[in-house]
Amino acid sequence: MDHPTKASLRTHIRKVLAALVPAARDGASAEICRRIAALPEWAAARTVALYAAQLSEPDLAALLLSPGKTFCFPRISGDGLEFHRCHSIGLLLPGPWKLLEPDPRDCALVPALEIDLLCVPGLAFTRAGGRLGRGGGYYDRFLGRVHPRAVALGICFHAQLVPAMPLEIHDREMSCVITEAETILCKA
Repeated sequence: MDHPTKASLRTHIRKVLAALVPAARDGASAEICRRIAALPEWAAARTVALYAAQLSEPDLAALLLSPGKTFCFPRISGDGLEFHRCHSIGLLLPGPWKLLEPDPRDCALVPALEIDLLCVPGLAFTRAGGRLGRGGGYYDRFLGRVHPRAVALGICFHAQLVPAMPLEIHDREMSCVITEAETILCKA
């Protein structure tokens, strides 16, 4: 794919993800969690934003066993994301589009500026930190509200790395991209 459009890249990556077998996804997810936990930024982070994985995404639930951290998960609110404290995937409920989200009645809102490290899912990433999401712009808008020192980790399977993608002015770049095969530092 020489100069793919976002739409054609999304179609291509969805086919790549559909071809991954569950055992390979599970093993890759475990290695991705190990790589995240080995980062000095992880050790320093006090408030960490995770996500409840869809079948096509790396599962980060094992990270919830890390002591000394406050975890929060995204919830769609209007045209944006907000994050709520939650210590267990089991406490998440289906929200819009059947994504698992924290119940705001039981899970306190976490101000964007409190989040030290964000694990950000996406359909594709570049080695330079470019991210292709699912098309709603939710994470891009939220990343514009976090502290400038917050670390954004692009989380994907190695097969989701692409050499290039079209980026727009509102697209936020990742600090680092983590796959089961490597940890790619994108910017200081």
